[in-house]
Amino acid sequence: MNDDDLKMLATALAPPDMPDDAIDSGRHRLQKRMRGPVRKRRTGWLAAGLSLTAAAAAAAIVIASGATAPTATPNSPPVAAQPSSRQILLAAAATAERTPDGSGTYWYVKTVTRGAKGAEPNQFETWTRRDGQTWFRGAKSQGKVVRLAMPTPSRLGGAEVSVAQLEKLPTEPDALRAWIADAVKRGDVRTSAGRPNAAMREQLVFHGLISLVSQLPAPQKVRAAAFRAIASYPDVKDLGTVEGGHGLSISYGGLTPARLVVDPATSRVRDTNVLVTADGALMGVPSGGGATVVTEWTNRLPE
Repeated sequence: MNDDDLKMLATALAPPDMPDDAIDSGRHRLQKRMRGPVRKRRTGWLAAGLSLTAAAAAAAIVIASGATAPTATPNSPPVAAQPSSRQILLAAAATAERTPDGSGTYWYVKTVTRGAKGAEPNQFETWTRRDGQTWFRGAKSQGKVVRLAMPTPSRLGGAEVSVAQLEKLPTEPDALRAWIADAVKRGDVRTSAGRPNAAMREQLVFHGLISLVSQLPAPQKVRAAAFRAIASYPDVKDLGTVEGGHGLSISYGGLTPARLVVDPATSRVRDTNVLVTADGALMGVPSGGGATVVTEWTNRLPE
């Protein structure tokens, strides 16, 4: 790996035309507010690139609700009750539980971040084999598929996990949360202040649950358990019907609320502002924009 390669991947996810002073400012704000996981070592180009992006773009997605509840009048028919935010998550869990697990050689993830109106979207793709070997394609690789020099492990709440471990995770919500909490406590997770305290571990557990429903190659029954665990958080709000599903806001740990767009009919998370990078850090998205994630198992690498 040479300096040019590292520079290319280090800027792979940076929003277009981001000035150096904005990058430095974003890095300091994110470190102060989030105290995100900081690794003792990096796992190749992708980890370096994603971590720098997390510092450079610390803004969260704002999901706007495009629907308002109808107003009842004396002569109008009864207004149908809208599902609650928890019912939406539980419906997604039920759908996931009925969905067959996929299979394939590579876990494919396509992430698209959208900046302010009129800005070009930023897209990158990864193909990860079960042993962690990863291939990357993005704007900074000139659209070419690049094999990363180092394997890229999966991270669950910052703790390193294998595909085999993901496949054996508990399928009951409380047991799943306990498993993640124990993995974070026993693992080599570090923050800018050292090992995470109890409050920070709770935040990392939540990040892990979001990763399970949106990014990681988890079995469907595990995803169902993660949806149910998310539904158990005390402050879950419905933002209304939006493009792609239902907008949800979930407050946790005193941080900026997580915002998801969930399609309960497919159990897919269409948008999320909680993206966990290859080295366990949170990744931000451009201010005024959003991010979509598409995942699937596949047997083919692109030509």
